[in-house]
Amino acid sequence: MEQARLKALLQRYLDNSLPPEELKELIAALQQDTHQDTFLQELQQALAGGAYATPTDAEKKDVIFRSILRKAEAQETSVMPPPARRRVSLWKAAVAAMVIVLAGVAAYFATGHRFTGHRSALARQDVPPGGNKATLLLADGSYVTLDSTHKGMLARQGNATVSQTGHGQLAYDGTNANEKDIVYNTVFTPRGGQFSIVLPDGSKVWLNAASSLRFPTTFPAHERRVEVTGEAYFEVAPQQSRPFKVSAPQAEVTVLGTNFNVNSYMDDGAVKTTLLEGRVLVTHQGHTVTLKPGQQAQTKAGIRILEQIDTEALMAWKNGRFSCNDIPLENIMQQISRWYDVQVIFKDNITDTYSIEVSRDVPLSKLLRFLELSGGVHFEVNGKTITVKK
Repeated sequence: MEQARLKALLQRYLDNSLPPEELKELIAALQQDTHQDTFLQELQQALAGGAYATPTDAEKKDVIFRSILRKAEAQETSVMPPPARRRVSLWKAAVAAMVIVLAGVAAYFATGHRFTGHRSALARQDVPPGGNKATLLLADGSYVTLDSTHKGMLARQGNATVSQTGHGQLAYDGTNANEKDIVYNTVFTPRGGQFSIVLPDGSKVWLNAASSLRFPTTFPAHERRVEVTGEAYFEVAPQQSRPFKVSAPQAEVTVLGTNFNVNSYMDDGAVKTTLLEGRVLVTHQGHTVTLKPGQQAQTKAGIRILEQIDTEALMAWKNGRFSCNDIPLENIMQQISRWYDVQVIFKDNITDTYSIEVSRDVPLSKLLRFLELSGGVHFEVNGKTITVKK
């Protein structure tokens, strides 16, 4: 694409007058690396010339950044059919690359800081994302290292055969056992690890980073009971005659057949059980509540019920994404710390909330740059320690 054409498309984009077919043309041009420098130069000139007025310091982040997001969201809806439920996100669908550039340039003109040098510093000390890895503790006390490379039978435990599939999933296949014949296994995921398990009854469990699941290799006839720490998502095979029970610190969840998430990280302050489908009973200190889909029970000093939970964002970790919608930076950094196996130190008190939607496969430097471009925060990486500053 010629530079004059690119400049004309950009100007119409800033004027909010770019029709859908030309927006697609601009996106296609931006996806070609040869045009990105030209795009950035033209955008800088447009903004410097008054396309966006620079507000006072107190207004910088909200006015500039939300203005850009509104413009990108408005253009996005003209190109793609709207999803069933919309929320602000930075990197969505075809306009993702454009929003990143817009946000970066707006931050430059608002603060006078260029990010080029700092991006290089982050990249030089980059930390790769987590992946499929865990440790299996067998009933005899021996350990098996799990990852995505192994396939085939790992061990025989009681009446069950333990195998790992080609998709990096642990699977148990066996018959019911008497109480005296039951043995237990435990799967541990490290910081920076995740893993999924198919239990003997066909129920599926996804473990997030720094989590564990203890379970019998075959279930007895009267119930199915497992123990979890950290975070896990369950898809329970329905068996009305054998209730499925999950024991977590400060809570027990009883189900018949349902999909739900249990977050019992100690640094999150409360055990959170969120129901996606079906029905569960949550018990804490002798009190029991029944959850409906979209509700969350938080157990600590008592049981608190939250309504209309954003289950799509809640389950982003299981689907390979970070999805945070207007939440405190401290909570986002907790997720980053577990997934990248890094230590986070806050040098300044940052009360701003942030929204981000990005794959969990990106290196740490890229994720931190996204947050910096939102404004108000700066990161320094030294080995596996992140220092957070204003």
